Amino acid sequence: MLFSTYIFIFIFLPIVLIVYFGLSHFASQKVQHLFLIAASLFFYGYAHINYVFLIMTAVIVNYSASCAIQKISKPSFRKTTFIITLLFNIGLLGYYKYTDFFIENINVIFDTSFTLKRIILPVGISFFTFQQIAYLISIWKREEKVPSFLDYTLFITFFPQLVAGPIVFSKEVMYQYQDDKNRFFNLSNFNKGLFIFVIGLFKKCVIADSLNIFVNNGYDSHYFAFLNFGQAWIVALSYTLQIFFDFSGYSDMVIGLAKMMNINLPVNFYSPYKSVSITEFWKRWHITLGRSLAVLVYFPLGGNKKGLTRTCFNILIVFLVSGIWHGAAWTFIIWGLMHGIVRVFEKLFDKYLIRIPSFIRIFITFIFINITWVLFRAPNLTDACEMLHKMFYPDNFNFQLKTIGLLAIDGILNYPDILSTLYILLFLFVLFAVIFLYKKNSIDLYNEFKPSVARALIIALLFSVSVVHLSRISPFIYFNF
Repeated sequence: MLFSTYIFIFIFLPIVLIVYFGLSHFASQKVQHLFLIAASLFFYGYAHINYVFLIMTAVIVNYSASCAIQKISKPSFRKTTFIITLLFNIGLLGYYKYTDFFIENINVIFDTSFTLKRIILPVGISFFTFQQIAYLISIWKREEKVPSFLDYTLFITFFPQLVAGPIVFSKEVMYQYQDDKNRFFNLSNFNKGLFIFVIGLFKKCVIADSLNIFVNNGYDSHYFAFLNFGQAWIVALSYTLQIFFDFSGYSDMVIGLAKMMNINLPVNFYSPYKSVSITEFWKRWHITLGRSLAVLVYFPLGGNKKGLTRTCFNILIVFLVSGIWHGAAWTFIIWGLMHGIVRVFEKLFDKYLIRIPSFIRIFITFIFINITWVLFRAPNLTDACEMLHKMFYPDNFNFQLKTIGLLAIDGILNYPDILSTLYILLFLFVLFAVIFLYKKNSIDLYNEFKPSVARALIIALLFSVSVVHLSRISPFIYFNF
């Protein structure tokens, strides 16, 4: 189920909130949590009921192993249990996400013809797998105690953050689930959560999904071969903006949904395109993935405690894993390595780079990010290379304005090419102005939120416009990972 659908906004969410807080008046916290888990599993398995069996299998295995690791006193048995459970999680993710990628490459390398499994990737498997591995490590290190099965299940399945993060550590939220006062309705928290949820909904439905039209037209197989220099840049920039507002919108909606239920989730997105470096970018983009990779990969490899050469190697490995985590394709692997190489470069030459004016560094960082997003969006490596060729080594530097308007064709409304072109250019200009010139982002507005008539009217307007756009059902980009 998607957040940006009629059924979620007008049926699922109201029922969950009413029943959950209604139970607080005559039922125990345990009953409320049972209901919330059931609702979360319904949310997760709405389109594919088999997903429920998959995630509950993973939950039961990891919880049982955590209990065993906590109780076992013999080091060898304890270590064996930890390793077996770790391999179970990696194997689960590997089977569903990378089996066909492995078979495809075997067929290419050895000229074989093994049949692809065509395995459907369960939504959110990368997120809840990483979350459970991180939790398993914390139990292995004896950093925390295993909670009840009910609390652990809620920690993994809580529907606002289940399918695309943030990747949450148990110490951040477990005490909130267990806090008795959080099970009662809080008008202040509800208002604050609704405020940022609607902002996120507008980002997704109105902005990101509108940009999606330009991007899909640009990568359409019938149109792609004829893209000129100007169109290629518009398509690339449109995707750079689309993924920004798509993921930003999702992150806002998640925080808002959780806040409505009196739960504070960690910030996962904070104005990343204002970064002066790739190092800073990854402290602002998908923040919880970065810290999870630090716990799961960087620190176990030795972090920065084994010399500069080893540190640089560890950084490269982290970004390689990040690329593989994002998708089973060479485009994602190369994307991850490119970020890793630049991150190492910044590590080696930071004392010289800081002398460069910030606005120049921001511009260079943004251009690099825009280039690498081409690898992220292109359906394959061939198309990614072709798009980059059109952007940087075109057959001609055609920037005919009327051809740009073709990217706005949506099959519903048709305008003269020049009007469509002006619409695209103005739309992109306004979005870039908001991103780079407006000092406060949605998280800042959320943190300083105070109810007022003016804010209520603005939110009502944003919500109304968003609802009109709900008919364009489009999953969040990070649902693919």
